[in-house]
Amino acid sequence: MLATSLVLLAALLHATWNTLIKFSGERSLVIACMDTVGLLFALCALPWVEVPPAGIWPWLVASALAELLYRVLLIQAYRVGDLGLIYPLMRGTSPLVVLVLTLLFAGESLSAQQIVGILLIPCGMACLLWQGGGGERLPWSMLPVVALIGLCIGCYTWLDGQAVQRWGQPWDYLVWLTLCCSVPFPLLAGVARRPAFVLFWRTQWRLGLAVGVCVLLSYALVLFAMHLGSIAEAAALRELSVILVVVLGMRYLKEPFGGPRLLACGLVLAGVLVMKL
Repeated sequence: MLATSLVLLAALLHATWNTLIKFSGERSLVIACMDTVGLLFALCALPWVEVPPAGIWPWLVASALAELLYRVLLIQAYRVGDLGLIYPLMRGTSPLVVLVLTLLFAGESLSAQQIVGILLIPCGMACLLWQGGGGERLPWSMLPVVALIGLCIGCYTWLDGQAVQRWGQPWDYLVWLTLCCSVPFPLLAGVARRPAFVLFWRTQWRLGLAVGVCVLLSYALVLFAMHLGSIAEAAALRELSVILVVVLGMRYLKEPFGGPRLLACGLVLAGVLVMKL
């Protein structure tokens, strides 16, 4: 029950920071500010955490690389499609990736009911390809980008789950992972767009701070949840955020809410209920 509660709260935070990034016209600068918050957090926490064992570093570095690619692709995707279309499509792919990796490599046992529940989630996301989910269609050229984002999410989720289960130190792992992920974007923004980056911090520091805090808390909660229970189930439960994102996009970004998006949300909720009841 504790793991489920942690993941549900993480889903709310994840939906919130993605909505804030989509809402902003300077998404690369928002992510740079977000990573600046993460970098400051990691540097402050570093004296109180252990150095990862040698066997954890490959997992950590691979996860950091997947996360950085995810950030780059996310900026591209949000320039083109609705939040209520892009986010569910990319998030709906990740539980399937985690499920396949778990069954092939982790040796984690899942019941038939859990597998059915997890599979319902990407099925729901497939509904969004029908008539643009009730809104504008996503250009076909963007589908590989969205699929690659989902692959990145699934890979780093599985890698993180394996790392925290092997090391047993979710807090320490979070600090080191954040440190590895948080340098490139602020560095590039400081070099290539220094005046804009400084101005953004002066005028929209609340947005950068809010996104940074939401990202850190969301990630920390999921890591602790995966440490407590099933990695595949935690990854699937987190995708309840797609329902929240569709609602937030409709409410604050004036995006449409057609029948396919309603069906997608229903299948996600059904998948979660099948897993947990």
